[in-house]
Amino acid sequence: MYDTICRYFFWFELYSIAGWLMETFLYVIRDRKFVKRGFLFGPLCPIYGTGAVLLTAILYGRVTNVFLIFIFGLLLCGGLEYITHFLMEKIFHAMWWDYSSRRFNIKGRVYLNGLLTFGAGSVLVLKVLQPLVIKLTDTIPSAALYIICFALYTLTIVDLCLTVSDLKNVVRALKIIQSAALSGLQKGIDTTDEALKEMIKNAKEKEIIKDLSSKLSSENSLIKRIRKRYPDFTLKKYKHILDFILDKPQENKERKDIKLYGTAESLPDPDEKAESAQYRN
Repeated sequence: MYDTICRYFFWFELYSIAGWLMETFLYVIRDRKFVKRGFLFGPLCPIYGTGAVLLTAILYGRVTNVFLIFIFGLLLCGGLEYITHFLMEKIFHAMWWDYSSRRFNIKGRVYLNGLLTFGAGSVLVLKVLQPLVIKLTDTIPSAALYIICFALYTLTIVDLCLTVSDLKNVVRALKIIQSAALSGLQKGIDTTDEALKEMIKNAKEKEIIKDLSSKLSSENSLIKRIRKRYPDFTLKKYKHILDFILDKPQENKERKDIKLYGTAESLPDPDEKAESAQYRN
């Protein structure tokens, strides 16, 4: 039994690393820069490892028809992605991916092209990759496999704990700032930069964000930290306070009935000058 557990865990780690490398490589090609992928700090995308292990445990050696592997893989991996998104959204009030803009999506968690990719990937894993992975695993002595798995398990657990703790602190900090902002608005306080600094000062007094206090006080460092570590991280429950801190211009709310003073657009044209002079006379 221990051999089986170690083998499956080893496969989980291999596919998690492979998934991270694949996504990172694709983003380097698309964006021409390195973008950290995945939920954890380390080079792992656990959803790939989990999907590959589930496919192997349920289908490998039992289902050989390519079409059936495609359909079952599509359903199994699509269900895994949907459940993962749902749980992370409920736990952290945040999203790591959003397919709402894609056609044939289900609540932005999965979409048709992604599901088709899962089906094709399932065929690739079970028909091509997994036989090679099994041969590789068979070449490793049991004692060495135990040591490797123990080391990988320790690193993964530490990484998971640090990531979850960091994310929970971030969300708690934003929750406190949001609470202070809403309280101030209800009292009719004009939320200026000074008011924001006062909110941050009050938030520092809370024990749950003591370790973030220095970061909160300088040039939106908290937001920069989130974006650096989690490029695709999007807050849902606290999105409006995030937008407030970033103070992004809202083009759809710009006034169109009046020209902006002090710009080239505010200068009257010759016809307007003539009409104005005639009116004064």
